[in-house]
Amino acid sequence: MFGLSCIPYGVVGSYAATVMPVLAKQQKIDLGGIGWLTTAFLLPAWIQFFYAPIVDVGPKRKHWLVIVSALGALTLLGACVTPIAEHKALFIAFGLASAFLTGLVSACNGGLMATLIPDESRGAAGAWYMAGNLSGGALSVAVVLPMIDAEWSPWIYGGVLAILMFVPSLAILFVDEPDRDHVHRLGELFETAVRDATSVLATKRGITGFLLFLSPVSTAALVNFFSGMAGDYQASSNMVWFVNGWGNGLLTAVGSLAGGYLCDLFNRRAMYLVAGALTAACGIAMALSPRTDVTYAVGVCAYFLITGFCYAAYSAAVLETIGEGGKTASTQYALFNSASNIAIWWVGVVDTRFEKKWHVEGVIASDAALNLVGVIVLGLVFWRLAPSETPASASGVIGACTAPSPVPSPIAVQPT
Repeated sequence: MFGLSCIPYGVVGSYAATVMPVLAKQQKIDLGGIGWLTTAFLLPAWIQFFYAPIVDVGPKRKHWLVIVSALGALTLLGACVTPIAEHKALFIAFGLASAFLTGLVSACNGGLMATLIPDESRGAAGAWYMAGNLSGGALSVAVVLPMIDAEWSPWIYGGVLAILMFVPSLAILFVDEPDRDHVHRLGELFETAVRDATSVLATKRGITGFLLFLSPVSTAALVNFFSGMAGDYQASSNMVWFVNGWGNGLLTAVGSLAGGYLCDLFNRRAMYLVAGALTAACGIAMALSPRTDVTYAVGVCAYFLITGFCYAAYSAAVLETIGEGGKTASTQYALFNSASNIAIWWVGVVDTRFEKKWHVEGVIASDAALNLVGVIVLGLVFWRLAPSETPASASGVIGACTAPSPVPSPIAVQPT
């Protein structure tokens, strides 16, 4: 259910990263303009924490998820049928609305997983959640890009995207969610959210978690640039479409499911660092390999497989960090989600600074170096904070942040 209900979030993310740049390029918008449009679509993900409390009040979270998915589908359809060059302001308004609304999809899912899934199964829940996010978005690109190339009407491919956003969200209605505690006013929710977030960040578990999710480790930032690298590797358009579409969808799902279940067997933050180390290894191998279409196909596919692992480990680590979450679980999940999205953005900015002098190898090597340095530094930090006796439980956290369950959440009230 979590895998299906997260697809709307993945569809909008893939639209902003892949579909929108293709449409903008067709309408003669330069790369600088495309960059600003992409940044506008990313803005809601950075500030998710500030508006996520909306779904912690009123209807159940599963009902909120269906509502915001429906509204997000309509606004994305509006963005698709709006000519970007002629009505840029209207296009940005539709795009921002869609991104804001689907950010709440992530918050709803995160809150439901935090409150409903027992600790021993959170890796699996996060795995399916991220599989829906990554593979659902990739498959939407694989379906829609051929329609755009064939010059189909924007109403048709926009309608397809809208359907892909709304219909999967209905799966969450099958989740058995208990009635929430009554909250008298939204202001009370914001006050509680701030208090709970402060309580989390005041602990070693919260501080190290925030440090982990703001770091370059396991951000998998290169997934947003692979389609633009195809020319450097002489990859054909069919290869680019297949690798970044169907290949992306399948491999990220496999990586996510495998990584999520590993996170239920081993230390989750350790698995997060392992995913970052694998990302670095893949980048180093790709940077040192010749620029051929084979390097592109093998390297990008391997990176996608590891990306699934990265994101599943991230979701499992967030759920472990926020604990049961209580009535502000969605807001707390959104707090760390904002940190992670900021990390993906700044790592991408740093990576692309190396293109002019060192070409595509510099971009890939920069990503690998950031992951490797992050793994080493965070590994040392967690080692220094570790207790004299490391918990043997699979749910133990590096950094003396928690002990084997049952340890109460640090959250005052009771957050992939």
